Amino acid sequence: MRKGLWMLSLCFLALPIGAQNEKENGEKAKSVVMKEVTVEAARVTKKVDGLLIIPSDAQREASTDGYSLLAKLSLPRLRVDEVMRTVTPLMNDGSVQIRLNGTLASKEDLLSLDPKLVKNIDFIDNPGVRYGEGIGYVIDIRTKRNTTGYVLGADLSNSVTTVNGGNTLYAKYNHKNSELALTFTSLYKDQHGFRSSEVADYTLNNGSHYLVSRNQTDGRSRRFGNQFEIKYSLADSATYVFQANLSVGGGNTPGNYADFVYRDGTIEQTYRTINVSSDFSPTLDLYFFHQLGKHQSVTANVVGSGIYTDKRGYNGEGRTYAYDVDGRTWSLESEAIYENKLKPFTLSAGLEHSMSFTNNEYTGDVSAHNKVRRGELYLFSEVKGRWKQLGYSAGVGVANKTYSQENYSFDYWTFRPKLTLSYEVLTGLSARYTFETYRRVSSYAMVSDAKIRENSREWKVGNPNLQPSRVIKNIFDISYNGSRVSCGANIEYRRDLGSNMSVYERTPTDEFLYSQQNVGNIMMIANQNYVRYDVVPERLSVTLFGGVFRFFNVSSLYRHYLTSYNYGGNVEAYLGHWTLTGYADNGWKFVEGEHEGRNGPAVYFGVSYRWSRCSLSLFMQHPFQQHPAIQRGKVLNENLHKEYIYRSRDLGNMIMLKFSWKLSRGKSYKEIEKKVQNEAYKQTGIM
Repeated sequence: MRKGLWMLSLCFLALPIGAQNEKENGEKAKSVVMKEVTVEAARVTKKVDGLLIIPSDAQREASTDGYSLLAKLSLPRLRVDEVMRTVTPLMNDGSVQIRLNGTLASKEDLLSLDPKLVKNIDFIDNPGVRYGEGIGYVIDIRTKRNTTGYVLGADLSNSVTTVNGGNTLYAKYNHKNSELALTFTSLYKDQHGFRSSEVADYTLNNGSHYLVSRNQTDGRSRRFGNQFEIKYSLADSATYVFQANLSVGGGNTPGNYADFVYRDGTIEQTYRTINVSSDFSPTLDLYFFHQLGKHQSVTANVVGSGIYTDKRGYNGEGRTYAYDVDGRTWSLESEAIYENKLKPFTLSAGLEHSMSFTNNEYTGDVSAHNKVRRGELYLFSEVKGRWKQLGYSAGVGVANKTYSQENYSFDYWTFRPKLTLSYEVLTGLSARYTFETYRRVSSYAMVSDAKIRENSREWKVGNPNLQPSRVIKNIFDISYNGSRVSCGANIEYRRDLGSNMSVYERTPTDEFLYSQQNVGNIMMIANQNYVRYDVVPERLSVTLFGGVFRFFNVSSLYRHYLTSYNYGGNVEAYLGHWTLTGYADNGWKFVEGEHEGRNGPAVYFGVSYRWSRCSLSLFMQHPFQQHPAIQRGKVLNENLHKEYIYRSRDLGNMIMLKFSWKLSRGKSYKEIEKKVQNEAYKQTGIM
């Protein structure tokens, strides 16, 4: 706890530093002069759900793509790595969703983005009820568009120390109101250096302990995939936008295997596990936006997709065990939103409808045929605005969810209210309180009736009777955003009532069956803090973050508690054509149900050089580590105690080279704005 208090103190000790800087610079100062270069400060407007940021001309000119621009904006609580093309939270507080003019943006969209066309960036760190559950941040980049011109580019990323990489080619052509974009991405991986070790203690029915160790001695992990996308859009800046996007992707795992040595004190056995799979997924996305006068607009989105998966599993521990899965999933999603920007507040309302059908057939040593139908109708409405120094946002969502398979069916309603109140204490300093509650649905794979063997003693069993749990969140947040200092403290109390918690059942034949049941509650209290200081504005910045987390897992069968500390920092330097980055953290540790896990510490360095239309980057991960630990974990059951660790030789001292090239030409611009994004089901339901 002392570490969390220290980070909290550090955060607020930075407040007078930032206030003093602003006092010295003057409240109306908008630029910093350095080495004959005038750098305009980004103009930031505080909103009830985040910030509206207008990048400066200097920031646009110094950026090469979307990632490069976002990295220069000092987005609170986010780490933007323009070398590795990632945007991630400093803390584990939800995923980041990036949009371009309101629609979900891909990595290729950000790579092909011309920063000079960016009007502003809507940074939402408190997403409303129209966004999906688990979304912690939304970044909506709003742009103008060439009416005549083209963009050609390539982004090539390949490791020089192991077989691992991904390469993307893209092209975009604009003519008057039309735009045509093509993208092709190829990914590959072939690694041999993965190792694991496991020690398990099984308490048998007669009271004796059966001790087992499983150590991996060899293995191979391969994955090859390709994706092609074609996108057409028709836009008029004043009235409408229409977009059609067809993508086709697929992958192949031709034969991953792992060799183990099994020891139980009297027996030593070698065995192999094999995993072979292939998948294919087409998606069609249709989008339409129409402006109704100056203040009103309507949007509509329809997404249809399919996922075709074939998988074969083999485990040679003890009795040979093998099975095949033929999986098929089809889904259709639609969404419509109405928005009215009234003078005192903004009102939005809409509905979403989704339906999917899954047909997974298991054969071999697993005999199951899961035909699952899922549907959801979601209605929501939200109002947000500001009165003097008080900002407010109130929304409610109501959903009817249906689920059915052969002998099981559910039809239930969920209620999702969310309230946010914010108050601007001083210039740059604001406090915010958020309350939210919603129902969380289980993983589709765990509600099947399939039974899969994990090893000679353990099985994973689905539970079709799983019910959704109720999540309640209370969050208090205080933050400061100055010209050179930004910091914040966040305290969250979260309860998950009727959680889907781990259950291990020991059979009379001393087999251990893992499943999930609604047997208790999970709670978490978290204090997360960060401070970012721009040592040299738009040239050198340093960020430190830390958090204290307390987990409570209370069920009718067991109780598990954990206090964990997460801390780290990163440094970013922009030196003309050069970009330098460094990052380190101690790894995320947690307990959920009867599983305790910890990600390994992360350390990396990156350097990038930009010249004309090209950039070359070098990235080093886990430096000076031969076999870094990627993940550690424990099983805490009273009859099964297990500890395991996964290591990867190929990720230790891994060096990757990235080469990017972009050629663009265009003239005249049109402003476009899109408001809807709808993402299709991505769960296959395969265990």
